[in-house]
Formats: sequence, structure tokens, C-alpha cells
Amino acid sequence: MQTRPHNRKQQIVELGIDLLQTHGFENFSYQDLSRQLGITKASIHHHFPKKSDLGVALCEAIQQWHEHQYRQVRSMQGGALDKLRHYLARLQQYVADEGKICPLSSLQSDITVLPDEMVTAIKRLDHHETAFIAEILQQGRDNGDFGFQGSVMSQAMIVVLSCKGALQYARIHGDNIFTDTVKQLETMLQR
Repeated sequence: MQTRPHNRKQQIVELGIDLLQTHGFENFSYQDLSRQLGITKASIHHHFPKKSDLGVALCEAIQQWHEHQYRQVRSMQGGALDKLRHYLARLQQYVADEGKICPLSSLQSDITVLPDEMVTAIKRLDHHETAFIAEILQQGRDNGDFGFQGSVMSQAMIVVLSCKGALQYARIHGDNIFTDTVKQLETMLQR
């Protein structure tokens, strides 16, 4: 998700995502951002008057990253299994860097203490990701790549939850746990 900063606001968001993935939303402050960016807290407050404003901007940036990935996957040649593998490999590559966790998972872990506007943004982001996985699974079911039972949305939740859990556990057990989980999911989907 990292891009070259074009302006101060973008720098703040990019560092915010990094801190979100390594510390959690509730565990970093404007002071942390200020110190690492070499700017004043007032400069951060200029762009994001409240931390919840920054939180909503983080959700929007994550969704933009997702959309970029989704466009790439949708334009790929090949079947649904290839598309799912590609997306999950990009997800693993993105979060496996330096022991980071999925930014959406990080936000979800703090959801009970976050303001309503952030909860709304997180729910929208969560639905956005799950709906994309369901879209791929539906394509796979329609073209015969997948033979799973039950609803597509329920299966999408199983894929998302399994991968998010595997990414979290990979911090302790190593990256192989994610790879093994994806292989098991592929087997289950193809039945």
C-alpha cells in the first residue's frame, strides 16, 4: 500500500497505516506521528482535527489499496482459483513485511472503543473486502472451479476469517502457516 508521498496529508496517512499495522490504532498518538515525520502536532491537527478523522482516512486509504488490487485481479486471465491465489498472495506479501498485521484486522480489534464514524467506515471496509471474495467464489462456482456447499457469502467469510487468522498466527509460527491455510482452503473450495 506504500506509495511515494506527494503531500503532507498523504505522508500522515501512510505513516498512520504503518503504525496501525505495528501498534494498533489506539496505541499510537499524534505525538508518534509528529516525531517520526519531523512535523508539529499542529500540522497533523490541520489535516485531521480529531484522531477519528485520521481513522476514517486510514479506512479510505485501505479501501483504495483494495480497489487497486481488485482491479488487477478482475483483469487477470485465468480462472477463479488463480485470481483468489493472486489476491491472497498480495495480501500476504503486503502484511508479512516486518511482522505487520492486516490493517483492517487491527482496526477491528479496537472496534469497541472507536467512535461511531470509524465503526461505520470499518464496517464498510469489511463488507467491501468480503463482497470481493464472494464475487471471486461465485465466479468459481459458476465456471466449475469450485464445488463448495452452502452460500457464497458464508464461504467468503470462511476464506476471509481463515486468512486473517493465519496472518495473525504467522507472526508467531512463521509464514508457512498462511501458505498451508491457503492450500487447505483451495482443497475445501474445489470439493
